[in-house]
Amino acid sequence: MNEISPPDTSRDPKKDQLLSFKATGRPLALSEVHGEFTRMRDVLDKPLTAAIATTITAKSGSHLLKLVSPRVDGDHAVLRIDPPQANRRASILPSVNAPDIPFCKVVFRPLEVAGNAPMSVVDHILNPVEDSSALLADFGRVFGADVLDALRAGLLNPAKVPLKLGAGEFPIIFVPRAGGGDLQITPVSPASTFMGIKRVSDAYFLPKTADNPHPLRARWTKQAVSSKPQNISGAIGGPRLRFMASMPTVMQQAEAELHRFAQGGGFPRWREDGIDRQVLGYAQALDADRTYNNADTRAALDSRADRLIREAHQFIADIIAEAEAMAQGRALMPPAIAQVLLRRSWKKDERDVAIQALSSPHFTDRVRKSGLEEELQ
Repeated sequence: MNEISPPDTSRDPKKDQLLSFKATGRPLALSEVHGEFTRMRDVLDKPLTAAIATTITAKSGSHLLKLVSPRVDGDHAVLRIDPPQANRRASILPSVNAPDIPFCKVVFRPLEVAGNAPMSVVDHILNPVEDSSALLADFGRVFGADVLDALRAGLLNPAKVPLKLGAGEFPIIFVPRAGGGDLQITPVSPASTFMGIKRVSDAYFLPKTADNPHPLRARWTKQAVSSKPQNISGAIGGPRLRFMASMPTVMQQAEAELHRFAQGGGFPRWREDGIDRQVLGYAQALDADRTYNNADTRAALDSRADRLIREAHQFIADIIAEAEAMAQGRALMPPAIAQVLLRRSWKKDERDVAIQALSSPHFTDRVRKSGLEEELQ
């Protein structure tokens, strides 16, 4: 039996450190779990009962069948779909009414027990580990064996299957049925995607830094869908988002150029923004080097050239790799690095400056020392 440690009232935490859907940064020894459950029980305004536990489990699932309204027809809005080919049950989220959210924060809070990944009471029931029996026994001693039994029954027995969806909650797609007529399809996404799309979209809004190329070649638009995610699940915080990618015309042209190159045509243009400014900056530094230089200025000049060479080499290598799939065994000849850098739209005076810089002995020497052109052959 797990030895019980009395609660340490000298460092009583705040309520939001005890009741939460996220790990609260309170590492616990297994012997301290009983005291933590006691603290959680004591900050509740009302007791957690077996009836409440049954409600929580009935309204928790891996897929939530509502997008806007807090309720749906049929009083059931969840599915539980276990991941295929996985020897574990799916993680779930609660979709309960507001008064039950504090109780959900008890059973869905990831407890940080030494020697284990953060796991909630629900996790320990669905996918038990070595310490789960002792932890759940402590939960039963604090909240009652009937509450623990209700949680186990609701989580481990098959969930009720919803037979209809609330009007206006999800789009409906009609596709032809093989035997005639239409097949009605309603797309359903995992509950984790409601806010997961925010984490996905973050990468597409990264600002350009001085030492790196533009992160992506597209225009991305974010649109808030709802500012009341508690209508979906109390475990989801912040407005949900949808985001749209608008690919510029240049991408269509790039695809055509790639196909043409694969069929024996010219190498595609490199349209990455800022490359022309990098070339002109290198040309300016090269001109200054003729007037004055030392070890530091020469190292900076070498670095400018090397960066242009690396990025051009990466572009060439990427194009070759993509074109090989379409070339049907046709030999693909990579261009010179200087040629790729130069083959873009320039103002007349800037083009002359770029030609001089990219054909200079210094740039030619840096290309030779890099060995990257030989690597492409």
